Amino acid sequence: MCKYLGRLLGQVKASNRGATLVYFALLLSMIAGFAGLGFDATLWFMEKRQLQNTADAAAMAAAYSKSRDGANADMTVAATADAAHNNFTVGGYNTILVENPPTSGKYIGQGNYVMVTTSMHSGGMFSSVLGVDEPTIKTVATAGILAVGEHCILALSDTRSKAVELSGNANITLDCGIASNSNSSDSIYVNGNVTVTADPSLQSYGDIYEGGNATLNTPNPIQPFSQKTVDPFASLEVPTSPVACTVTNYTFPSNAAGRAADPYYDLATDTFTFPPGRYCGGMDMSINSGTSGKIVLQPGEFIIDEGNFKVGSQASITGNGVSIILTATLAANIGSIDVTGGPGLDLTAPTSAAYVGATPADDYTGVLFYQDRRAPFTNNGNKITGNASMVLNGAIYIPSSELVFLGSSGLAGGCTQFIGEKVTLSGTVDTNIINDDAKCAALGIKDILSRTLVTLVE
Repeated sequence: MCKYLGRLLGQVKASNRGATLVYFALLLSMIAGFAGLGFDATLWFMEKRQLQNTADAAAMAAAYSKSRDGANADMTVAATADAAHNNFTVGGYNTILVENPPTSGKYIGQGNYVMVTTSMHSGGMFSSVLGVDEPTIKTVATAGILAVGEHCILALSDTRSKAVELSGNANITLDCGIASNSNSSDSIYVNGNVTVTADPSLQSYGDIYEGGNATLNTPNPIQPFSQKTVDPFASLEVPTSPVACTVTNYTFPSNAAGRAADPYYDLATDTFTFPPGRYCGGMDMSINSGTSGKIVLQPGEFIIDEGNFKVGSQASITGNGVSIILTATLAANIGSIDVTGGPGLDLTAPTSAAYVGATPADDYTGVLFYQDRRAPFTNNGNKITGNASMVLNGAIYIPSSELVFLGSSGLAGGCTQFIGEKVTLSGTVDTNIINDDAKCAALGIKDILSRTLVTLVE
């Protein structure tokens, strides 16, 4: 028996039958392992795609928060909340980092961009069995705030109702946008029978009201509940020089004898020529038939101290490179603008050449009118009534009171901005503000950046 068993074992040892099955069994485990790794790799790829979508959306949310003046903490809250909507809850191995400005990538150091980095651990059904460590999946997305077009009308109030008011029975046609920083439910108020055409659009921090028979024509969607618009002249201050009055309580002569004796009048040219300086008590240019004559304002800063700047409809006034500044020692005594545009009203602000090396506080480049920001708010406080030939090139900057513009078919082909605590355009005569880009560039006027587009950039 033992001899028989030994012979049988020898035969089994020497036999090749069944070896394929053994090798197949060994290879099958390897194939299953690679298949498992392939399955896990596919899972990791899908999870990374999902996490990238989460990072993209979170970066957009953070950029929108910044566009509405959000601080870094607000951006992080916005990004985290948006990620939660995509089933990514921060905590444990799930992390989200919001950086403004970005610390790496193409937009490193640029304040208008927000970078979001998300990371998470990912398990595997087979990889852990094979001893493969769980990978960390990391994705990065960057969103930016891009300006599109420019505004020429801006209301600075944070809370005022009807901060921009467009009404009447006329057509208001602009090749620029309209913006309001007020958070009210009628931040921009469009009512009556007015037809408003603005390019690129209307933008408000609060809501936009359209009522009556008003019509809005914009090539882009209006943007209520948008970000605030930056005040380009927020640093501007009243000049301190000259201290002494150049003239006090000046009035135009009422007859020929008075004109002949006036130090600013030239009989040969029938022209009043005024130098820049401090005009105490106001500057009333309400010329009538008894005080005829052309008026020329020489280049420079005209400081109207404790008085109004008034222009009558019969005045012919020109001034190139001028800034008219209303101020006073006491805020209550700061004067206002009362301009009725006659056939010869042609005023242009200084260019940047006059302010080379100036600080922002002293730089009146492109500023035609400025009412001291200490002035109390007054309804209809500053009024300009236009006509077809009126030229006002520059910014009319009334940061703490109302600026009212009563219709005109003029202001086309120049460069005009209306900025006020409240801005009202009204009337029965069509108003056109068609700014010439080349003239604006030559003037050096600061842009009022229009609506911004939040977009994913990388």
